[in-house]
Amino acid sequence: MSKRNTNTITFRIDEKLDEKLREIAKEEKISINILANQIFAKHLDLDVYIEKFGVMKMSKKVFKMFLDKTDSTELKLLALDAGFNEPKEFMLFKWKEITSENVFAFMKIYCEHCGYGQCDLLQSENKTSMSIRHNFGEKGSVYIASFLKAVVTSTLNRECNIMESSESVTISFMNEI
Repeated sequence: MSKRNTNTITFRIDEKLDEKLREIAKEEKISINILANQIFAKHLDLDVYIEKFGVMKMSKKVFKMFLDKTDSTELKLLALDAGFNEPKEFMLFKWKEITSENVFAFMKIYCEHCGYGQCDLLQSENKTSMSIRHNFGEKGSVYIASFLKAVVTSTLNRECNIMESSESVTISFMNEI
């Protein structure tokens, strides 16, 4: 494992913030240094772009209510529309180009940082599969599957296979040769 270059910086923080940071670090069984690096990395890698891009945060409870009150056909159409345009614009905004790596990074951000579920990526020489585990039920799978299908087809121009259950979605497609 290669060691990253680091810098030492000194700055002041509010006493109450210091107490809260130490409490969180103790709960997570990590050092303040590791916690601070995680916070800075999340802010610089994600929060800055999400804020500039205009992403709205919504509770999982409210999203689940939205899913429950919308019929499946309408959910598919909404997800396809959102998945076709927004991800491409976000990738170009954040990374300035669309590559397979950026698509996977976007999907991980979408799932894990935006609260849609936990994702697992499996790549072989000729096939890529991504599984997303969530707790939004059948309609959550309908929405997530349609959204991710639109992301892959609009950015990578690939046909996808999708498997859905009430708590997970797996999307797979062939890699470029």
